[in-house]
Amino acid sequence: MSHSIGSSPGTADTGRPESASPLPHAPEPPRARHRPRRGGGRLTGIDLARGLAVLGMFVVHVGLGWAAADGGNALTPVVAGRAAALFALLAGVSIALISGGRTPKSGDDMGVALWRVVVRGLLMLPLGTALTMMGTPVSVILAYYAVFFVLAAPLLQERWKVVAGTAAVLAVAGPLVSFWLRGLIAEGPLRGPAAAVNAYDPLVALGADGFMDLVLTGAYPAFTWMPFVLAGLAIGRLDLRAARVRWVLVGAGAALAAVAYGASWVALELLGGRGRLAGAFADAPMDRYGGAASLDGALAEGFPGTVPVNDPVWLVVTAPHSGTPLEVLGAGGIAIAVLGVCLLAGHALRWVLYPVAAVGALSLTTYVGHVLVIWVAGNGLLEGGALSFVATDLALTVVVGALVGAGLWRATGLRGPLEALVHAVSLAAARRIP
Repeated sequence: MSHSIGSSPGTADTGRPESASPLPHAPEPPRARHRPRRGGGRLTGIDLARGLAVLGMFVVHVGLGWAAADGGNALTPVVAGRAAALFALLAGVSIALISGGRTPKSGDDMGVALWRVVVRGLLMLPLGTALTMMGTPVSVILAYYAVFFVLAAPLLQERWKVVAGTAAVLAVAGPLVSFWLRGLIAEGPLRGPAAAVNAYDPLVALGADGFMDLVLTGAYPAFTWMPFVLAGLAIGRLDLRAARVRWVLVGAGAALAAVAYGASWVALELLGGRGRLAGAFADAPMDRYGGAASLDGALAEGFPGTVPVNDPVWLVVTAPHSGTPLEVLGAGGIAIAVLGVCLLAGHALRWVLYPVAAVGALSLTTYVGHVLVIWVAGNGLLEGGALSFVATDLALTVVVGALVGAGLWRATGLRGPLEALVHAVSLAAARRIP
């Protein structure tokens, strides 16, 4: 992935044919012919961060981890919501690297890069829709990438400060606008129009996430998830090989997370927010919002992408997948800090953590593969056969299969199967669009 779902990360493609050199027949200076490119090569830390994001989603999807004292998975509270946020942040980094990284492309090259981003996103729509239609317990994120990539494309040529500022504004404004609009849909004048959109949406008819889900009401709606993508786009414009930048990412991300989670604790525990939500919980149709039996359960287990709209105090919680301003800032801060740590440690630990980085390099293939394995196991297709252990030890099968399979494939030096397909199709299409 070329730092995006669908290609190999590490180096950005030029986006134009080799014969497009302005001096195709000019001889190369002998001393420059074999001169190593300064600072070239893959950014192993990005592969590593993406691998951790994929493995974090395995925790939620197949129960990877160990039992805690209360009988739950000890890893779930650590990664729930945050692994997907890291995945989305890295999608933004991917977009930046496709379009030139620290030095954005210009002219025709930027045009090709822009269309590569758009086409990659659009390719995720049918793939994500197909996986969602399989009916597994996984909230598939791939179809949402179509919206993320298309909305990010217009900002490819903006300075990183402008993109970062936009991400910061949307982190607060997006959840607030989402809360307001969903309130109008639930009990207001937008209820009819929203129902009409869903009634005529072919994706909804197929049993998949429709337009309203992708933008506003789903598990990863653009209103609340674009800040992660844009933050990644801004980060991808920095010099990620510089130690100072990496340490700034760690410090800034940790500080952002501390402020967000601290503010939520103050609002809930010291300012009476929890007491008020206890009443709001009793009045909310919780079957639409995760089905938790108690307020404590809802705050611990999280929500399916959005919070109830019967009380604005819900907007101060930081439960997983709640889509509130503080949850977006908190999960985003952790994602930024984790990326910084991975960039710092990636090169030094590249051999020790090679399998994890390999999963990150083949993230599309491993993500799709684990959903297919969950579907096969859930439908009992392997019962009584030699592969019945796949269903009985699903978590172990998925994680070992991903680490070993991705590690062996990565050793060949080739892109992953789906990464290669998406790379080839998006590049070919982008070069042919005027």
